[in-house]
Amino acid sequence: MPSRYKRNESTRRNAAIQNDFYQQRENEEEITIDLAEVWSLFKKHIVLIVLLTLLCGAGAGIGTKLFVPKTYASSASIFLTPMVSDTGYVDYNSMTSNEKLVNNVITLMTQNNIMTQVAKETGLSSAKEARDALTVSNTSNTTLVTVTAVTEDARLSKNIVSSTVNNFIERMKDTLNVSNIEIVDNPKLSFVPVGPHVKRNALIGAVAGFMLGCAYIMIRVIGDKRLKNREEAEKYLGIPVLAQLPDFNE
Repeated sequence: MPSRYKRNESTRRNAAIQNDFYQQRENEEEITIDLAEVWSLFKKHIVLIVLLTLLCGAGAGIGTKLFVPKTYASSASIFLTPMVSDTGYVDYNSMTSNEKLVNNVITLMTQNNIMTQVAKETGLSSAKEARDALTVSNTSNTTLVTVTAVTEDARLSKNIVSSTVNNFIERMKDTLNVSNIEIVDNPKLSFVPVGPHVKRNALIGAVAGFMLGCAYIMIRVIGDKRLKNREEAEKYLGIPVLAQLPDFNE
């Protein structure tokens, strides 16, 4: 048999063995990941992971502090008072009616007719802008409704709440003849910002940096196609290893 033919046959056989090896290697990686190798890489790149965690956390915190504007809140609370008899007893039917009225109050307070008037009194451009600044909520199992406005201007937040509550009470009296709504907590002017949440965003950034470092390690493990020891070579090539060079780095 010519030597050229033998060389070609040997080349084809080696190529087939190599293709089978890579295919088997890929199939094996789809099922298992060497946790020892992951841990080894984690320890090897611990400095990188720590740096990514600190840099991303600091970047998120500083970016939030520098580029996200501060916001200020103001709140007021209104109470749907029940009817009280001359003897001092609270009328049960009026309490039940007020509980059912609470959801309507929350909905009616942000209707366009109220919000348009609020926008006009506070200098906002539209009813939508006033509505977006407001949050109306109900304390569970009560007829207490809390109105909160959050904007970038402390005075504007207070003015929005005041205008909303006053216009709503007047509208309820004029159109629905409801007069049992009282303001129990007037809006206050506060220059203490409620946002942005610098610490929370810094924590989110730090977690993102840590996950980025872990993702880098996983990609390194999954993408590593090398044979790392004699056992792997024999397993995937299907032939015995006749010689092994020592690791001069150890």
